[in-house]
Amino acid sequence: MPSAVPIDNHAVFTDLDGTLLDGEHRLSQANWQTLWQLGAAGISRVIITGRSLYSARRVLDDAFPIDVLVTSSGAGIFEFPSLTLLYRSGLRQSDTQRAVAALTALQLDFMVHEPVPDNHHFRWYRCQRDNPDFDRRLAHYADCHQPLAANEPLPTDAAQLLVVVPPGESDAIHAELNQRLAGLNVVRTTSPLDHISTWYEIFPPEVSKARAASWICQHFGIDRGSTLAVGNDYNDLDLLRWGGTARVVGNAPAELRHEFEAVADNDTDGFSESVSQWLAGPNF
Repeated sequence: MPSAVPIDNHAVFTDLDGTLLDGEHRLSQANWQTLWQLGAAGISRVIITGRSLYSARRVLDDAFPIDVLVTSSGAGIFEFPSLTLLYRSGLRQSDTQRAVAALTALQLDFMVHEPVPDNHHFRWYRCQRDNPDFDRRLAHYADCHQPLAANEPLPTDAAQLLVVVPPGESDAIHAELNQRLAGLNVVRTTSPLDHISTWYEIFPPEVSKARAASWICQHFGIDRGSTLAVGNDYNDLDLLRWGGTARVVGNAPAELRHEFEAVADNDTDGFSESVSQWLAGPNF
């Protein structure tokens, strides 16, 4: 976090894929300039992504102009670019066992991820059905996974479980998971790989994008009312509802665009438009 934080206690919290980055996972010149200007003004820049640290580093080099990186929707919080680990959380082994039993009974395809920061490694279980997005994710993380063997000890402090549901399957799955896994945080998101499958991410109850943002505000003395939250998908909902000001980019689902003020899409610098509107608002 830059030394200017105690002077100006404002912060911008943004999702990464589909929000800050364009459809090719690139940072536009306009968005780069916006991030740089925020830093020059002493305004903290925080990315909150569903990606693991390993995955995030595929698109974020050391020169990427941010101060804090939150990975796995809040399971890990790192200073940037030093990657000093500030906070991490994981599932109790008993909760992981409960989740595995529920997902197996529901005949869902899922992955169990190792603790932060090595949670790009995982074990997986599938129900012998056609699930191309599941196969795509296995290929994406070649050499980082193995099948989950029967009666195999499950990791302590697993970062999360991830369920991959093919398009067209019942939306009732989310409600069923919430019921069976009461006390855990079940987050729905659209697959970043095929953009049509649904992923359900299962975290400890204390892990969410909003809780990570709140932790950062408390840790660095930032006023929640002086924050901007920018997102594009269902897994950003809690962050958007938490932020002092919230914007969704134009490629967000209609449900989110109805609840929050929308700006341009992620391919036409909606992030920069969000920041411009916020800076022109009553907090400045």
